[in-house]
Amino acid sequence: MRASGMASEAVSAVEATSNDVRRDAVREFKRQLIRDAAKRIFAENGIGEASMREIAKGAGYTTGAIYTYFATREELYADVLRDSLQVLYEEVETAIAAVSSNRAVAALRGLWTFYNSRDADFSLGFHLYGGARPVGLTPELNGELNALLDKVMTRIGEVMIDDGLAMEANAHHLAVSHATSVFGLLLMRKTGRLSSLNEDADRLLATYFTTLTSRTADNADTANESREYPA
Repeated sequence: MRASGMASEAVSAVEATSNDVRRDAVREFKRQLIRDAAKRIFAENGIGEASMREIAKGAGYTTGAIYTYFATREELYADVLRDSLQVLYEEVETAIAAVSSNRAVAALRGLWTFYNSRDADFSLGFHLYGGARPVGLTPELNGELNALLDKVMTRIGEVMIDDGLAMEANAHHLAVSHATSVFGLLLMRKTGRLSSLNEDADRLLATYFTTLTSRTADNADTANESREYPA
């Protein structure tokens, strides 16, 4: 009798666990539908103009239903951008792991490929800023998202050191400098400016990488300014 009761309890526990797993999976599926809709709308309109009602409609839910998953529009925006930056890091890491040399070029090309093939992610990141100020996010959320992007820059800096293109003291500065050049080229391509100048983005990128890899550990050393840059 006791054995039967224990078996029944065990079955109930398994069923409860299975129900929890199923419920969590459904909840995550719904959150992803909301994130996907929000990414499209944020990319098109920016955080300032997008509304929860519009996002709810795009996800196939009521506005009230969205608030059970995300308390504010800013929280939703941060969640979408957080996911984008995490995938960016993973793709840069994958690009680095795929080669045994010129890993800094691979990392920067991974950065390029990610945003070049994802217009929504590119727009999403740059809609965060209005002028020089972050728009609509709390200092805590803004700090978290900046830290995720900085993680990518730090990784690029690490492989620049490995390739002899930087030293520890200036690796982060140089990584941000090179990433900024990649972002600039992306902006020129996505706004059609390169076409108006009769230039090809891939060719310009190849020229830039050739210039980058021609640098040596010695000239990286002379570029070291001990990170004394304006805050």
